Amino acid sequence: MSAARGVLSSAAVALAAAASAPLLAAGYDRPLPAFAVLAATAVLSVAVTSAAHRLTRGIGPAAIPAGLPAASVWLVALAAWAPGPVKGPVPAAVDAVLHSGARILTTAPHAPATVDLLAFPVAAVWLAGAIATVLRRDGRVLPALLPGALVLCGAAALNPRVGGPGYWSAALTAVAAALLLLTAPQARPDTASAGLAMPLPGTEPTGGARRWRARIGAVAVAAACVVALPGAVYAAAASGALDGWPSRAADPRKAAAPETPVELRNPLSYLSAWSAQPDAPLMQVTGPRTSLRWVALGEFTGPVWLPDSTYRPGGSILPPAAGTPPKTVRTTVRVSVSGLPGEWVPVPGSATRVSGIGVGDDEESGTLLSSDGPVAGRTYSATGNVPDWSGRPADRASAVSGSGYDRYLRLPPGAPPKLADIALAAAGDGPAYKRASRLAEYLRKSYTFEPGAPSGHGYKELSRLLVAPGKKGGGATSEQFASAFAVLAREAGLPSRVVVGFGPGSGGDTRVVRTGDAVAWGEIRFEGIGWVPFDPNPRTRSQAAARPRTVARAEGDGARPTTGPDQDLAGDGAGRHGRSRSGGAGETLLLVVPGLLLAALVALLLGVPSLRAIRFRRLRRGPASGRILAAWTELLVAMRIAGLTVPASATAPEMSERLARELPGVDSGRLHRVAGLVNAAGFGGPVTPDDAAFAVAEVRSLSAALRRSRPLPRRLSWWWDPRAPLWAAQPSRLPR
Repeated sequence: MSAARGVLSSAAVALAAAASAPLLAAGYDRPLPAFAVLAATAVLSVAVTSAAHRLTRGIGPAAIPAGLPAASVWLVALAAWAPGPVKGPVPAAVDAVLHSGARILTTAPHAPATVDLLAFPVAAVWLAGAIATVLRRDGRVLPALLPGALVLCGAAALNPRVGGPGYWSAALTAVAAALLLLTAPQARPDTASAGLAMPLPGTEPTGGARRWRARIGAVAVAAACVVALPGAVYAAAASGALDGWPSRAADPRKAAAPETPVELRNPLSYLSAWSAQPDAPLMQVTGPRTSLRWVALGEFTGPVWLPDSTYRPGGSILPPAAGTPPKTVRTTVRVSVSGLPGEWVPVPGSATRVSGIGVGDDEESGTLLSSDGPVAGRTYSATGNVPDWSGRPADRASAVSGSGYDRYLRLPPGAPPKLADIALAAAGDGPAYKRASRLAEYLRKSYTFEPGAPSGHGYKELSRLLVAPGKKGGGATSEQFASAFAVLAREAGLPSRVVVGFGPGSGGDTRVVRTGDAVAWGEIRFEGIGWVPFDPNPRTRSQAAARPRTVARAEGDGARPTTGPDQDLAGDGAGRHGRSRSGGAGETLLLVVPGLLLAALVALLLGVPSLRAIRFRRLRRGPASGRILAAWTELLVAMRIAGLTVPASATAPEMSERLARELPGVDSGRLHRVAGLVNAAGFGGPVTPDDAAFAVAEVRSLSAALRRSRPLPRRLSWWWDPRAPLWAAQPSRLPR
């Protein structure tokens, strides 16, 4: 192997090993440094294993363990650069090797790129590069792509939600395959050069068996190139392109290990006391004027609503919460917490980034929990997607259904019978959205807001509070009204939950959020829209209640979310989204067609050169006449790729004269000899193996000269012209 070919071959192996790096790096909070580490790992692995392979000549697989000391040194260097929970480079590297895989699966995506979370991907990329290097240097071209392809598939499966489309990974794999085929050895005449056979002493087949083995090997090579590798690459490239499909890839992080339950006080229990003393400051917020979400509660036990209690530790970048509306406004605020109790972290909308405080997130509800202890006394920045409900919603939007949403419809035994009667009477008939709006309106108009009302929001309290529609009920706080809305919605067959949050507070760009700004509301999950808020809190205040602060009164009693559930809900945007969902087959085609085009592109990049390489085998084996005719066919194909006309009636001498005119520097005497050998082979004349070797060598020289004489675009596409296999299948042009 020449020096230039060796460099290209090593570069191809490094590209194949690093193909998974873009998808793996997407799982960290800083993808670029993580990608650089994984790419450098692939390059180092190939370089070290290549050197070890030369030292262990004749025992190629021994080069893999021979390079492991260098891998250990590289891991210790990473531990010094990005230490994990264990201090000291060597202990940190040892701890990372022992625990990296488990920590990756039990940590939410976008975690910090520390050595304890990088060690497993680094080891996988290193081994892929080492194994591929040994395979390539032992002459096994196609199997050299498989280690990187396996790591690529694992990377796509590890981050199905955050990895996104793996177009860069697909491109790296395609370029690596093209370079490997370009630098493949041409000396051996059988499929061993493609890596599909390992000849053993005394077992070489002969005659018909050898021919059958060659044919089977050729078919296997073509199948691997055209089907297997494009399929694997498309699986990676489509990891984020099929997000609209109802079937989603399972997240191995969720199945690997259950999250640790966290016991915390129910946030609804604060609202009654806070409404009675509305002026106590809780936090200071700087940024756009928006409400903050605190906790979502989706589990109703009968006496109380409970928040989700399992949170996975994550980094500063967070995956979007389930059920995020399609129309949102990206909002960033800075929060300085003073008197807020507990460990839940208030954020704008569905949080996508939090810095300044460590958090664990519940992906289903979007609730964040501080991993640094109580939030009081801490300052952090939070970015989230705040729903934009401007316009009018789709009146006929349907509530979601299916086994995944049973928990939001579940009511425990013991419900007072009158709750079902009130729900049916208040909701009425019609589309789901209209029924939910009627429930919220019933609560707003039939009751009064009474700050300081006794706490409690279970069946007992709701049975005492609720009256039949048309009658006048008593007073309560948003704790009871949000719970009543969610329970009545479930009685009416609408999937619901309770959310606790805060209004924007008082002030300008920097505002103070007080206890009187705390509020609870209900949400319903709609198909194609996500979680839609509904405000059930009455505007009328109890006469016996203390008057609220002036700022709170100006804010609308400080008891409703600023998203304005019923009045401000985004109808037009939601309606457009709903109609796009109803497209069904059209949307599916929009998702599938790009994938099929990508698969076709990869098949073109890999399959066409592979099929041409398989055809060239005919030039090295078989009877002399067959080799001469096969060489002539390849020359005609090369002429057509070069843009020259090849008439079906043209004779071999005529085509030789055409070539002589096209390539003035070519020896015309050698061309005429090739034409004579073609005529002799075609009509059964005497030809020898030496004649065949001469014809093959001359055809190769002529094809190379033709390629060099063409413009740059045609030279670049020479080996990937999809018409070449079809032209080669046509019979050779011989005189009639």
